[in-house]
Amino acid sequence: MRNMIRILLLSLLSIGVGADELERLPKWELGLGLAAVNLPDYPGADQSQSYVLPFPYIIYRGARLKAGREGLRGLLFESKRWDLDISAGGSLPVNSEDNRAREGMNDLSVSLELGPSLRLKFIDTPDQKLQLRLNVRALLAADDFPALDYEGWLFNPELRWRKHYGDSLILGAGMQLRYGSKAYHDYFYGVAPQFATATRPVYRSERGYNSLGVNGFAALKLDQNWRVTASLGYYDLQDAVFNDSPLFRKNSGAYFGISLSRILWRSESTVGPARIDDIAL
Repeated sequence: MRNMIRILLLSLLSIGVGADELERLPKWELGLGLAAVNLPDYPGADQSQSYVLPFPYIIYRGARLKAGREGLRGLLFESKRWDLDISAGGSLPVNSEDNRAREGMNDLSVSLELGPSLRLKFIDTPDQKLQLRLNVRALLAADDFPALDYEGWLFNPELRWRKHYGDSLILGAGMQLRYGSKAYHDYFYGVAPQFATATRPVYRSERGYNSLGVNGFAALKLDQNWRVTASLGYYDLQDAVFNDSPLFRKNSGAYFGISLSRILWRSESTVGPARIDDIAL
C-alpha cells in the first residue's frame, strides 16, 4: 500500500535539528517543501509510479498532540519505559486504468489508518532512541467522501532506531512486520465476481501475515530554515497470505525519495527542554 502520510512524513519530510538538545523550541513551525518519490502502485504490484509532490511542512509540539516526522500523534500516556498514543497514517489512491492487474476494477481510494500505538523504550537518551512500537490501526477508505468506510485492521510491530549526529544530521533505520485482517487484505487484493475475467478469477483473501519491511533515512539541516531528507525502503512479501491473488505480481518491492523544505513561519511561544522526537521533524 502506498502509505502517503507514512512515506511523506516518516521518510520524506525534512527535519530541524537544534544546536543544543536542551534548548527550547518553537511550539509550531510552518513551511513548504517539494518531494520526489518512486513507489509501487501497491505492495505486490509489478508497476510503480514516480511523483513530484509539494507538501506542507507542519510541526506542532503540544503536550498531548504532536505533528512531524512521526506523523500525527495523540499522546494518551507517557512514562520512562513506555508510551501509549493514537497514531495516524494514510494511503494514496490507485487509478485502476493505469495498472494492468486492476484494469476494469474500481479505483483504490484515498484512505486513513488510525489506531493506538504502544511504544516500548529500550534506549531513550537525548540524542538516540531505540523503540519497539506495537501499532493496531483501522483502515478507513474515502470511497464516498467525506464519509469513511471501515475496510479492516492491521497489526504492525516496528523496531525503530534514530540517532542525532552533531548539530545538523539525524540517521534512522527500522524494521517492521505487518499482519492484516481478511477485510484489510481483500480491500487491496480481492477480486469481486463483477470484476473477474478469464485471466483474473474471483478471489477472497484470508487473515494473516502480510509482509516484512526495512527502511532507512538521513535528514540534514542545511541552515536555520532549509532541510533535506533522503529515504529508502524495501519490503518482502514471500509468504504473504494473499500470494495467490491474481492482483499479486511481485514478491518484493522498494521505494525511495528525497525532499527539500523550507521553514517560513515560527511561533513566538516555545516549549522545552527539547528531545530528539521533538527536533527530528
